[in-house]
Amino acid sequence: MTMTDGDWQEKLEAFFELRARQISEKPTLDDLCYVAGRNPFLWTDQDLLSDLKSHMSSLMQLDQNSRVLEVGCAAGLLAMLVAPNVGKYVGVDLAETPLGVARRLELPNAEFHQAAGENLQFGDREFDAAFCYDVFSNFPKFQTGELIIREMLRVVRPGGRVLIGSVPDRSKLEQSQRIAAQLAAGFGAQLAARPPLETMVKQRKPNSLAKVASYLGFAKDAPAAQIKPEIVSYDFLKEDFIDLGKRLRVETEIVDIHPRNPYLGTRFNVIFVAK
Repeated sequence: MTMTDGDWQEKLEAFFELRARQISEKPTLDDLCYVAGRNPFLWTDQDLLSDLKSHMSSLMQLDQNSRVLEVGCAAGLLAMLVAPNVGKYVGVDLAETPLGVARRLELPNAEFHQAAGENLQFGDREFDAAFCYDVFSNFPKFQTGELIIREMLRVVRPGGRVLIGSVPDRSKLEQSQRIAAQLAAGFGAQLAARPPLETMVKQRKPNSLAKVASYLGFAKDAPAAQIKPEIVSYDFLKEDFIDLGKRLRVETEIVDIHPRNPYLGTRFNVIFVAK
């Protein structure tokens, strides 16, 4: 059974799952970049990481006592930056294998759980801040991310901040593509070779009719789905986030990404203040 083009979520999950399966020991920084789909020649730069860490901490107003949630944590690249500087860090992701990689970082105040961002299994106002960084670009439509933002606002205390980070700006798409091409030309030949990703096989859950047929002894095993790993970057309008903030009646601010990021000017951060 093959997948249709509309099954973006399963293709995305397969991408992270299959990459994470190649990491069998405590991950290096290069490994974390690989699982997250980030260019290691950019994101192993300590100055760049330090700039990102301080920028995120400032935007979310974090301190050593803060309880912080990350939605879409993958193998823990950002957890490694944030967790040591807060009271408690919790990361959630849909894909299970990257979470196993993240746990091998052995961050003492960090927890990692498999969960859907639109259905967070946490109580209301449980965190001081929450963030979802470089994840929104995976969603083919704004409504998918809106559900996650609503949940993040629910689990953050009044006055706490929800950061949606590094969102590609639709109005700067051509400029962003030029930057991506320049980076690819500069680093492409230097990238360490990794085994090609294979198609992931996933057993389909039987529907109600199949369950009845199975009970009567007539059914065969459900066909397995052949899932091609794929990650696609989507772009968004700042106005959609501002409009969402108005509809939710929460303070909303659009700000630049951190200064050392080569995509500065073509991506933006959104901060929602929970009420």
